Amino acid sequence: MIIKIRLFGSLCDLTSGKYLFEFDPGINQTIKDCIERLGVPHTEVFFITMNGNFVDFSKIVCDGDFYCVYPECDLPVEDRYILTPKYLGEPKFVADIHLGKLVKYLRMLGISTVYGIIDDKLIISKALETNSIILTRDRNMLKENVVKYGYVLRSDVPKIQLKEIIFRYDLIKYIKPFTRCMECNGKLVPVLKAEIVNEVPERVLNTFNEFAKCSNCGKIYWGGSHYQNMSNFIRQFLNSL
Repeated sequence: MIIKIRLFGSLCDLTSGKYLFEFDPGINQTIKDCIERLGVPHTEVFFITMNGNFVDFSKIVCDGDFYCVYPECDLPVEDRYILTPKYLGEPKFVADIHLGKLVKYLRMLGISTVYGIIDDKLIISKALETNSIILTRDRNMLKENVVKYGYVLRSDVPKIQLKEIIFRYDLIKYIKPFTRCMECNGKLVPVLKAEIVNEVPERVLNTFNEFAKCSNCGKIYWGGSHYQNMSNFIRQFLNSL
């Protein structure tokens, strides 16, 4: 038995640019099994056609089938044929443990990103609980049937990863620098100097007048040299987009 699968758009990034595959899938294999065998998690598949007709992931492949597999796009497709719906609202993320630098960048820009969970099953559980998108380079985690939203980072360079995420999820309109805690992802709220006199060094109190505090972990932030370095990074990064 031989079938053909044609990948389109960004899905080809996951197969080193190759887009056409012809192979023997074996007996009683679903199209989901076959696509994921190629290294494309179902979370990145928007819709599938078979010999010109829409099919879902449960379709058992047959000899001679020709499948076209599409990533999220603006083609006019009826909702009933969409396999992975577009994420609605402001994107939230859960990142795997290997993406620490990317997480810092995202939090710096005010994008909600949960981090620090080691076990894959717990990452999946957290993403489902919070309706968040899983960010990872581990494709196997995104092949779990229960995963709804997930993205495989193509690059292993954090700054390039950040660009990937910004373009993939149209994050420009959601960027709010310095509104999230770099340590725990909590929201930062302004606080009066008088409220934190016993929580920061005296030299800081004598130098700065504006402070923010994490509503979750209580960490206090002010505009020191680290803040200036991050501001420069943000300005340069956004200008490069």
